[in-house]
Amino acid sequence: MQANQLQKSLLILLMVIAALLVCSLIPAFTIGPVDIKKVDMLADIKTDLPQLITKIIPTDSIAADSVKDSTPQTKAKPKPVPELYPCPDGNCLQDFNPDKATLKKFFRALSQVKRRQVRIAFYGDSFIEGDVLCGNFRDTLQRIYGGQGVGFVPIASEVAQYRTTILHTYSNWETYSLVSKQSIHAPLGISGHAFIPLPENEAEFKPPRRPANRKFDRMSLFYKSATEVPFQYVVNDTLVLHASLPPSDSIGRVILKSPPAASVKLSFTEPDSVVAYGLSFDDETGVYVDNFAMRGNSGIGLYGLDTTCLKQFNHYLNYKLIFLQYGLNVVTETDSTDYTWYETRMIKVVNRLKKVFPGAAIVLVGISDRAGNQNGKITTLPAIARMRKAQRNIAQRTQIAYWDLYQAMGGENSIVTFAEAKPPLAAKDFTHLTFLGGRRLAKKLADALLFERTRYDKKPDS
Repeated sequence: MQANQLQKSLLILLMVIAALLVCSLIPAFTIGPVDIKKVDMLADIKTDLPQLITKIIPTDSIAADSVKDSTPQTKAKPKPVPELYPCPDGNCLQDFNPDKATLKKFFRALSQVKRRQVRIAFYGDSFIEGDVLCGNFRDTLQRIYGGQGVGFVPIASEVAQYRTTILHTYSNWETYSLVSKQSIHAPLGISGHAFIPLPENEAEFKPPRRPANRKFDRMSLFYKSATEVPFQYVVNDTLVLHASLPPSDSIGRVILKSPPAASVKLSFTEPDSVVAYGLSFDDETGVYVDNFAMRGNSGIGLYGLDTTCLKQFNHYLNYKLIFLQYGLNVVTETDSTDYTWYETRMIKVVNRLKKVFPGAAIVLVGISDRAGNQNGKITTLPAIARMRKAQRNIAQRTQIAYWDLYQAMGGENSIVTFAEAKPPLAAKDFTHLTFLGGRRLAKKLADALLFERTRYDKKPDS
């Protein structure tokens, strides 16, 4: 009985479906006032079907179909891919090396800074003298990577009286330099200076009055002498020590043996043929920034330094990074040149330094802002823009790195803003920084360098 009921139900269902299908074939019609609509049992499915098809058609197919009915168009250019590690505040170093690897050796050296020292040479003009910029830059790197001491200090300096990173006095020395008198008997050293001791000569050095550098850990004297020369040095004003410089036709170095020193006073009682260059205050590990500032230097004079002498210094110091900060002694208020002559000569300087210091990265620091009286108003010198262009060309053509100091300061008339700040960040000559201004720019330079370090560390092949 149950099976018969199921069969009857199935038969009735099939008859209903058949009847509906037959009705769907009958078009709509009217009987008197009554409208008979067409029966369509698939109406709901047909309504959603186009939407369903649209959703499942691949996007590429839709695009292809739309192009068929339209006028051919030029293919859109792909959008530039953003840099993986964007530069903070537009204050990055620009690496013109094709492989972007200018700083590779320097960063590799930093990875071993706990075992050996990493040395940086900072060449420049009066803009960096007195450690106004280098001092805070050095402090920042030493806080991160270690190191205690100011590095290389010339025997004598015309700005020693206001340098705060080391207390330095001297008397009775004959001075030779790239921008003053020179002599074949006093070959210039790595700082561009040479010093010959006169009767009753002395040079005294004391650490700065800051907790981190109260003592000299290691002191080294650089010299050249045809004969053995005795000298004495007084440590902490009481300990008198005597030593001799071995004869050396090349650059020699002696380490002054002493306990940690709060002061050292050096003198030659029988100078004979000695040429002294300076002392280095450092340790075996950490980062050291040697300030080679020279007032009046355009940078071109570096080409006159003897390459053999520089290599001998580098044998001891092993530089991993060299900064070149120049240009202020070239631009003037009335100069209208495009500085192609300067560009040509500085390219020779950079290429020579690359050969002399093959293990060092080189960064050209662009000219800072400088202002003067332009039609009765203190504004940026027009020559600054032309010098910036020349310096970028130098960096590009020698494939080194470049840091835009002008842009880091704030661009046009930034030196005026610095000079008018309270407290002032620059002097009223609208050229040189105060120590406060130097601190601000030193931080920007350190930030740019450390940012490059993070980029290097994130590269798979670093």
